[in-house]
Amino acid sequence: MQNNLSDTIAAIATPPGYGGIGIVRISGPDAFAIVLPLLRRPGGETALPPSHMLTYGHIVAPDTQEILDETLVAFMRAPHTYTREDVVEIQGHGGPLILQRIARLALARGARMANPGEFTLRAFLNGRLDLAQAEAVMDLISSQTEVGQRLAMQQLRGRISEQVQHARHSLLGVIARIEASIDFPEEDVPTPQAAELSPSILEAQRQVDRLLAGAGQGRLYRQGLRTAIIGRPNVGKSSLLNALLRSERAIVTPIAGTTRDTVEEVANLRGIPLHLIDTAGIMPTSDPVEQIGVERSRAAAESADLILLVVDGSEPLTAQDHRVSEELWAMGFGGEGEIRRRDDGQSDPPAVALQDMARRPVILIVNKSDCRQLVEVAQLRQTWPGAPLIHTSMLTNAGIAELEEHIANLVLAGKTLQSESALITSTRHQESLRRASDHIRASLLPLREGLPLDFVSIDLRAAYDALGEVTGETASEDLLERIFHEFCIGK
Repeated sequence: MQNNLSDTIAAIATPPGYGGIGIVRISGPDAFAIVLPLLRRPGGETALPPSHMLTYGHIVAPDTQEILDETLVAFMRAPHTYTREDVVEIQGHGGPLILQRIARLALARGARMANPGEFTLRAFLNGRLDLAQAEAVMDLISSQTEVGQRLAMQQLRGRISEQVQHARHSLLGVIARIEASIDFPEEDVPTPQAAELSPSILEAQRQVDRLLAGAGQGRLYRQGLRTAIIGRPNVGKSSLLNALLRSERAIVTPIAGTTRDTVEEVANLRGIPLHLIDTAGIMPTSDPVEQIGVERSRAAAESADLILLVVDGSEPLTAQDHRVSEELWAMGFGGEGEIRRRDDGQSDPPAVALQDMARRPVILIVNKSDCRQLVEVAQLRQTWPGAPLIHTSMLTNAGIAELEEHIANLVLAGKTLQSESALITSTRHQESLRRASDHIRASLLPLREGLPLDFVSIDLRAAYDALGEVTGETASEDLLERIFHEFCIGK
């Protein structure tokens, strides 16, 4: 990643598209010198305006004297800025062409186009934010629920970092005592005893374990739950999607096969982003378009954390119903119990596992409960032993509240989120904390067995460095590049 702090960087800081206001942000040592000659103010004023105050004027192309836009410009002096550098923000009209032309003027006068996340990276490198806080900026922007936004704000305020630093401080005190006794024997530094060191090590362990305990719940609030609505055609899948969304998102008709592609929307379930995927009916077909829809339905099921399997309660089970059940069983569905995240080596695992770490859950939906019921419920329960079964009607909304309650119980397992809770929401943080916890536990074994303190120090130092990866003190350049590359340009 090209990131020379002596460069002045510029980028459009507002999303692509049309809006009332758009912002071009410039940060670096030459920010004022680049923008000031472009700003024409009433009365011909040329002096640098006061810091952190909006100044009215027009942005003018210096070579042609063409007025590009009527603007409000904020000149903000370091270090009291987002990046702790001199920053200028030009607030113009939110048209893409206008903002692009203003940004090109800044680039022509010596600025460099900012890399993705480079403004926030500079805030980190200049000490305004630690790495966990910097990552919280993107979480705050991408929050899909108020709970997710609240957790991101707690992390941005440093709640996670405070707890991590407390654990690091406890470990550092122990490391310092051990290494002092090893490195300076001629100074008669007494060798610390296990009873003296254990309390600080155990305190660090408790801090790390408390953070890890809420990580699964925190990641659900951040990432959400992929929930595929599966079944044969014309059983009410699209109607169920609309009922859960409280809006008419999917087209619903009496004609079987109306949905020929997957439709994905997000519902807010007690602060959990519920990623609902309405699928085409899984059935044999010779129609090439329908075949594509069926394959996409299978792919949606494969990637789902939870399946809502819908059958028509007004009809007996069909061969297609049984075929759908067989396919889902072959994909690894059919468990029951609390939903838990599964580690699969990815940065953000998309799937969940159960308490037995084997099968993902299925909830059976017997739809059209307002009609005469002909479906063989006993046969359904035999096919899906232990799976919850809920009767619904899309005409009366019967069963929808019960379904939502059941999903919430699966996801949250009875846990509630306090307003000031600080939960780990990042897979990266969870992995670093898990390694730290393992090293702390490993350090206690040689301490209890009376082995040389070098063995204790090695694991404590590894735990200290793993915790430093969360806040950025021991983060590698490759890690920083990977994290900030996911940011948008202009942030």
